[in-house]
Amino acid sequence: ARLLVAAPGLAAQEVAGRIEGYPADHIPAGHFGKGVYFRLTGKAPFERLIYPPPIPGALGTHYRKDLGGQAVFGPDLVWVETEDYWVDPDKAAEFEGYIRRFWPSLPQGALTPDYAGIRPKLHGPGEPQPDFQLRGPEDHGIAGLMALFGIESPGLTSSLAIGEAVAEALVDD
Repeated sequence: ARLLVAAPGLAAQEVAGRIEGYPADHIPAGHFGKGVYFRLTGKAPFERLIYPPPIPGALGTHYRKDLGGQAVFGPDLVWVETEDYWVDPDKAAEFEGYIRRFWPSLPQGALTPDYAGIRPKLHGPGEPQPDFQLRGPEDHGIAGLMALFGIESPGLTSSLAIGEAVAEALVDD
């Protein structure tokens, strides 16, 4: 291939390490940031998104309505070593406490476990949170290769802008 964009998310460091000639010292450390979500039983209480202040390393537990109009809260952030998508129902109490900071009248026991996701982080616990990285030929020396690291939200939200940046970097006018 003349051009290659490596954007494998959680496996970005592993994939870059398998690319012949990719300098190992140019592969940033990777970490897994797991976040779980809880769903509200009953009617959604708010029409708009609610984003409380961020937590260290992430945006924090926020409120949104899904496409079906149900209320969803999450994600939190827990550092994990392996991919594990189980949601511990006992975390509902922790979520209730957090949510009551912006919605004091949350009914007791109204949260049910929903789902979990794992985000590819470029920082670990207690480290400063860098932006995601687009590593092109000027960084690693391989013509036609763009390696993407740490593409998590809001990187996914910015995917069109990221695609434009990658295309500009790799394609000659």
